Amino acid sequence: MFVGGRRRWATVVALCIAVAIAVCGCGTITTEPTVRSTTEARAPKTSKVQGVPGSVELAAIAPGTADLMARIRATDPCSLLNREFAERLGTFQGFDRSPGAERGGGWTGCGLIIAANDAPDASYLVNVELDKVYTSDKRVGDTAEQVNGRIVFRGIGNDDARPDASSCDYRIPVEDTGFAHGLTISKVSGPTKAPVPWSKPCQFTKDYLAATIDNLMALRARPTEPGPRSLVQRDPCAAEPQISTQFPGWEMSSVGWTKAYKCAITLVQTGGTHRSTVEVSFEQSSEQMVKAGEILRLPSGLDGGQSIQYARHMTLDGLTGIEIRSVQSTDPTRQNTSCGLTLNYRRADPPTANNAHLVRVSLNLTPATPPFPFDACTQAAQIAPTVIESIR
Repeated sequence: MFVGGRRRWATVVALCIAVAIAVCGCGTITTEPTVRSTTEARAPKTSKVQGVPGSVELAAIAPGTADLMARIRATDPCSLLNREFAERLGTFQGFDRSPGAERGGGWTGCGLIIAANDAPDASYLVNVELDKVYTSDKRVGDTAEQVNGRIVFRGIGNDDARPDASSCDYRIPVEDTGFAHGLTISKVSGPTKAPVPWSKPCQFTKDYLAATIDNLMALRARPTEPGPRSLVQRDPCAAEPQISTQFPGWEMSSVGWTKAYKCAITLVQTGGTHRSTVEVSFEQSSEQMVKAGEILRLPSGLDGGQSIQYARHMTLDGLTGIEIRSVQSTDPTRQNTSCGLTLNYRRADPPTANNAHLVRVSLNLTPATPPFPFDACTQAAQIAPTVIESIR
């Protein structure tokens, strides 16, 4: 398999079923999308991406992206932070490896917690996320600066001249992949982490970046000790060859990466009209539960039909989890074109925590018009054990 090289790559079209359902982690109800976005590849207008990709679909298959994601998985993001420089702000309290808006949803980010010297109830948070999408369209309005000879971008709206300035964020692009490392330093107070204004946060963040950027960009491999049944530093697409063989009569078109722990395998039906995208991701979150039965109806097509989503609890290959399936109301066979499985690979500890290790496998068929070559959930249920076997 050749990933990220110069071939007639298929562009990736994201199918995002934005659905809010009641999802809970052992008694705690939260709201979360049901079937996660699925990335699908199609033929690009040109066979070569020039410069920085202009969309996440192109970034996913850009030259260098697959290698970048492998290097991110191989490092420990906490080892890339500069604790000594951060301690100029106060006393080191610990690392934060939990999912967060400025650390990502998996194991590609880390935070430093510093008790502020200048305020008894305040803390400084230094957060890094290694696999942020940073395509050319996202750079509009950001300010280009130089740090240690590298071009970096200060986020729009981050300005020390603002009297309420409490944080600052920078993006450090990684070549022309359309991805960047993100660095944010903020001052907060209390359990709600209310913003606390402080003097020149962007100047400090830039100085911190100057002392950190070389180590950050090196992404040195640092094996972790994840313990039993861990998805840390594991490759979600390790089973791509075995997955592709489960589609006899289909040809593998591309493999795209939207995150270090999320890949999409796109296959095309030989002599047919359908395209299938299998997305595999590893995540850290709460254990997944859902209300069983019909959970959503959306208009679909020009014939007055609807896309109907159903949810159920399931056990697959010894793992508990949930299944979200979508069917077309106008299809008498009720075969489904989109299916998402989420399996609890490692249980949360304690049960209400958001540190469960989840395996997500989704499959999307396009076009969503019958007759379909197979049932999406039946196929996904055959793929999931292959993924699990590759990481055991």
